[in-house]
Amino acid sequence: MNLILNAKTDDSDILFNIYYTDRIEKIIPAHKDNDKSAENIIDIKGKILIPGGIDSHVHFNDPGFTAQEDFKTGTLSAAYGGITTIIDMPCTSLPPVTSVKNLENKLNIVKEKSVVDFAFWGGINGAEQINSKIVEKLKKLKKKGVTAFKIYTISGMPTYKSLTYEQIDKLFELAQNENFIFAFHAEDLNIIESSINKLSNGEKKTIKGYLLSRPIEAEVIAIKNIIKIAKKYNTKIHIVHISTKEGLKLVESYKNSTAETCPHYLEFTEDDLYTLKGRLKTAPVVKKLDDKEYLRESVMNGKINFITTDHAGTDFEKNKLYEDFSKVYNGIPGTQFMLPYLFTSFYDKKLITLKRIIEITSQNPAKLYGLFSQKGSLEIGKDADFTIMDKKGFVVNEQNLKSKGKYSPFNGKKFSYQVNKTILRGEIIFDAKNKIKTNYGYGSFIKSE
Repeated sequence: MNLILNAKTDDSDILFNIYYTDRIEKIIPAHKDNDKSAENIIDIKGKILIPGGIDSHVHFNDPGFTAQEDFKTGTLSAAYGGITTIIDMPCTSLPPVTSVKNLENKLNIVKEKSVVDFAFWGGINGAEQINSKIVEKLKKLKKKGVTAFKIYTISGMPTYKSLTYEQIDKLFELAQNENFIFAFHAEDLNIIESSINKLSNGEKKTIKGYLLSRPIEAEVIAIKNIIKIAKKYNTKIHIVHISTKEGLKLVESYKNSTAETCPHYLEFTEDDLYTLKGRLKTAPVVKKLDDKEYLRESVMNGKINFITTDHAGTDFEKNKLYEDFSKVYNGIPGTQFMLPYLFTSFYDKKLITLKRIIEITSQNPAKLYGLFSQKGSLEIGKDADFTIMDKKGFVVNEQNLKSKGKYSPFNGKKFSYQVNKTILRGEIIFDAKNKIKTNYGYGSFIKSE
């Protein structure tokens, strides 16, 4: 039996002692006569305890694109960032997770590599015909434990094609009696292609050209069309990495929809892209100040349901320093800094409560993706997944990233909070002070319920 002493777990000043093995066994108010019989005692008075963070949108590229990232480096980065569970996307794997066979292939490859617990997204490849056989494949994937299904309305991946709105309509019609969650990278293909065609060859290579090629309208029109189809069949949808004010307002208008955003959309605007260049190139691209401010307000008022990172690292020297900006890789590593950023930019400034931090970083994703019986809150019987945050400032040095991608738009910024310890199922997998031996393969595959 292990013991965490003096745990501040909410916005009150009440402290608790938490007894745990691999699961939480007992939670009692802290008192002077502490139990000395525990095998390990961690006194965290002055620090903050939250449930282990869940990053429900990462691309760890394993198998298939492991020169950019793999499950060892990706999950190690997560552990350093206070993340105890990740949900890996289906598209940046070879083969993509579009069938049980492909899922089992991926699981066999990554299960001995993961430092943290992990779940999988399933997917639909637009190159396949949308018919009843597709729905049967999705049902089998769900039975195997995938959390939800990812769809692109525009895709740059030849192995994972986007779906047309007609295909989405057919899919929703066929799946309307299933309890599936369909998540969307929502940018309109026609608007983006039209915007690119209006650019000169020289403009296409510039940062300004990239911004012009992915206008606000691309996200807004895609979300509008997706919601219109979803309403016909009462389909549950989720919009990933939302970047615009108008797009989020559309999500708010449909009761059976949710949305997530990422730290880079909360912190940066298109003006920053000219300075940060490849360190901030993502798809969707960061938008205007008005969009950023609305997204920040929505984190504070509850309209944003989740914060994720869309973690997607690459080799900085090879892929991020092209003079031709159109060739620069779309993606940034982020899972190591999500919690320090949110604690610094929102909690420390008293813009959101600790309760809200827990909701957007663990409770809500655990509930939506069918992991809540094990993860997402500090309750007896749940996994002993803890993140201990310390109000101890540090300056971000991108070279300290555990990702293969050694770059970050936050490089040089000071965070006022850092992760002190990350504990997964009772085991310390990261300690800021003492070096913990990395246990690759300790992370387990978590099935959605």
